[in-house]
Amino acid sequence: MQDHGRTEPSVQVSLGYDIDRTWSVEALANVSALFIRVGGLQQGDREFDSAVGGRVLATLPVTDRWNLVGGLGVVQYQEDVGEGELFGNGHDHRTSPMVSLAATCRMSRRWSMGLELSSFTQEHSFNAGIRGEFHF
Repeated sequence: MQDHGRTEPSVQVSLGYDIDRTWSVEALANVSALFIRVGGLQQGDREFDSAVGGRVLATLPVTDRWNLVGGLGVVQYQEDVGEGELFGNGHDHRTSPMVSLAATCRMSRRWSMGLELSSFTQEHSFNAGIRGEFHF
């Protein structure tokens, strides 16, 4: 996640269902990988904490191994909000549309790997990551 000009690592886990070769649905959870933050936030500063949501994915085959995957969904995310040194950090919950684009390569019958770009548009975040898929 990109947070006020800083990058903050996060981990995303999802569980999906392929409706057919083109369409699938996915439930996802995303959590900040910084479990312990040094110091409190300044009043009004925000840092991403976690998100849960779902999305619809459309797959476009490019070759017999490579696919482009576009996603559109919605997430509810939580941020830590600085309330000043005396009060510590509060929490704020918001809902945002999510858009994503991934390029994936089918490595074997069960595994796919690729790169994914996504954004929580309400948060104005831009996320880039490695996407791994296990098919069963």
